[in-house]
Amino acid sequence: MKRLHKIVLFFILTIEYSFGLTPHLVNTGKVDGAVSDIRYKDGKIYIATERGKVEIFDFKTLKKLDIISYPKFEDFTGELQLPKVFSVDISPDGKKIVAVIQATRGGREVYLFENGKLQKIIDRRKHLQIARLRFINNNLLLFGLSGDEIVLYDLNKNKIIYRKPVGMSFFSDMEINDEKNMVAVADESGDTKIASIKSGKVIKVIEELNKDKVFDVDFRNNRVITGGRDKKAVYYNLKTDHYTTFPADDFMVFSVALSPSGNRGAYLYNDRFDVRIVDTEEGTILTTLSGHRATPSNIRFVDENQLIIGCDDGKLYIWRMEP
Repeated sequence: MKRLHKIVLFFILTIEYSFGLTPHLVNTGKVDGAVSDIRYKDGKIYIATERGKVEIFDFKTLKKLDIISYPKFEDFTGELQLPKVFSVDISPDGKKIVAVIQATRGGREVYLFENGKLQKIIDRRKHLQIARLRFINNNLLLFGLSGDEIVLYDLNKNKIIYRKPVGMSFFSDMEINDEKNMVAVADESGDTKIASIKSGKVIKVIEELNKDKVFDVDFRNNRVITGGRDKKAVYYNLKTDHYTTFPADDFMVFSVALSPSGNRGAYLYNDRFDVRIVDTEEGTILTTLSGHRATPSNIRFVDENQLIIGCDDGKLYIWRMEP
């Protein structure tokens, strides 16, 4: 009986990983504080942290190239504290870096870093509870607000172009597509809204696939992946309406990512901090990335075979996958 059980288990694992990938841990690094956002552009990694910094690394060597430090804020006791950097992004021409940071009295502020200078462009007194921001072009920014709204903002004119609601729940996350004409917004309802960036109007709602709060969303090549409190990642193809559900091992899915083609997905799989890599269309497991010592809070594919993982303990991991 035991031998039969071993044969069956071997058969299942052989089928599951027969078209899999071999993962290689290429490099590791460290930032000061938990990782709150990761962006990649032109061979550089930009890491937002919960201790008031954006740290910039060379992707190949993980050599630290620069650090942007943001002003402290007053907590409720009047003490100065390092702010959480909620989100960071880089302009298409690579000359501007924007970040939204924690401010006094529960506010949020946006800073622009350009030509070596740091400038506040949105003060907390504007009462914009910005959770995420992304460049649309070198002049336009898209903000995701905690009240489930999106805001298109003109940097040159220092002016809001529109402020539109996309849902009726508490905002969780947003990501724009590579063409920068649509945005996927996830919230506590479990639904994911696809909105036009030009108009701010919701053009599609992905309903009832996640049954509870969505923590993270990625949007690439007309495909969306979400991870939620309901302990699963959900992949959805906007062109075909095909979707696949990937269960976690009794653990909430705090982080997800898609490769540039959307054919591969990554999601936090269990309480041992493993990240599963899957074929999104086929629904198969390709490999599992193991060895992280804290929750992987952010995952970002650089290309089809390489990805960056940032964790709550400030550790960075560069993984490469090979057939």
